[in-house]
Amino acid sequence: MEDVSPTGIGEDADLQPRFGKLRRFISDNSFSRQELRYLKLLIAEPRIDIIDELPIELVIQVAEFLNLSDFAACSAVSRRWREVFLSGPVLGAVTNIFCPSFAHRSRAAPATQEEHLEALRRIERSQCAMNTFHFSKYFEWSSESYFRLDPEYHNNNQDISATYAQYNLGDSVEAPGALYSSGKIAWRPKRHVIVVDSFWSRTRKIFSVPAGSLISPELRLVAMGDQLVVGSIDRLVVAWDHVRNVYLEKRLPASVKRATTEGPRVALILYSGQVMLWEFGGNLINLPTAPLVNYHRFGRNTLANWQSNLTVVFHPTCNRTLFLASAYDYTVDSKAVLKRVVYEFNDAQHVKIFEIETAPVASRRTSLVWIRKVLPYRRDIIGFYEQPFQYDSNETFVEFDIYDRKFTARINEEFDRRAFGWRAMNSDADLDFSIVFHTDNTYVAASLQPGFDFGMGEQTVDW
Repeated sequence: MEDVSPTGIGEDADLQPRFGKLRRFISDNSFSRQELRYLKLLIAEPRIDIIDELPIELVIQVAEFLNLSDFAACSAVSRRWREVFLSGPVLGAVTNIFCPSFAHRSRAAPATQEEHLEALRRIERSQCAMNTFHFSKYFEWSSESYFRLDPEYHNNNQDISATYAQYNLGDSVEAPGALYSSGKIAWRPKRHVIVVDSFWSRTRKIFSVPAGSLISPELRLVAMGDQLVVGSIDRLVVAWDHVRNVYLEKRLPASVKRATTEGPRVALILYSGQVMLWEFGGNLINLPTAPLVNYHRFGRNTLANWQSNLTVVFHPTCNRTLFLASAYDYTVDSKAVLKRVVYEFNDAQHVKIFEIETAPVASRRTSLVWIRKVLPYRRDIIGFYEQPFQYDSNETFVEFDIYDRKFTARINEEFDRRAFGWRAMNSDADLDFSIVFHTDNTYVAASLQPGFDFGMGEQTVDW
């Protein structure tokens, strides 16, 4: 992974010594009299443009305290302010605050000013839920008219009825068990059939388990990513690369409890408590959790509590790094404690443990903690929600920042789902679409991109 400076722009690494001096000045109250007098003169003199006169390090610190709306307003004050606020160091620092995955992503050439601005625009549209188009529909099987069969995958077959008939085996399912990722929805019309519908191209791909027995256990969708859709049938994990149209399966030592996928990587939490990693096309790897159990010295009940909350989150830009997160209750001196913990792994090698403790809420009735990555407009953060089946206005919401590697506990704050970037039940979103699945086998999709028309299936104007 590229070594990125605090500004997020590689060529500005020579500013590091100046950043260090400036931080020492501010944190140690070590400004000289001459420096303080000069700053006071700048602030007091109305004819001097303070932004124009300030060192770039101070402008960066000012910009890092602004929300995106205020940052945009500052860049529109004057031509000179625009030049300063949209300069490489300032724009890179702001991008690193709001979308570090963009700032830290390896690329052949440094990102342009327009690329930085577009990344920030996407974040702001998602934060403010700037929906341009809404789209509501039923999950439909052979009578589908909106999504056409993908001509390349289905060999440009003009006989639509015959194509559907090939997959029309077994009973229909009552609930589609739908999942969303990257502009696509995966759902189940039949016990061993998966449909992937793409909003981008308004096309549909139909996948089935090869030679699957009609009387075998029902296929369950467990994860959807930008490349793979993953399901489980008892102790069998099945995955389709919905981009390259490749199917693979693996036999497991136990059934899948939960899973996550990103790119070609799959992480599986099994009911046995094991955590397994699978690089699509490679071998299964058992993530070593025994040393973690020994470290905590779990009792039987605490171990079961810890295992029930295990969740894997992949690092968004470093494909060798992943985080195993969990939470568990225990008692110290007759006082209840709820601990959240994150373990960093490099491949299957454990690297570091991060922990935080808080008192559980008085109304807590379950040992379950909802752990998931928050919506992408809130940086890359793992959220810990104490009561997964209800919202408490005084909930302790805990966050773990993937890039800063630190916990933050929002104790006794009013729970604002949108401000915290928390996904509601039966919903999902990224920077392109937000999706809400309903119990009547319908869903509502909203586009977060200007010019995207669900009727066209593509953007109709430039960004």
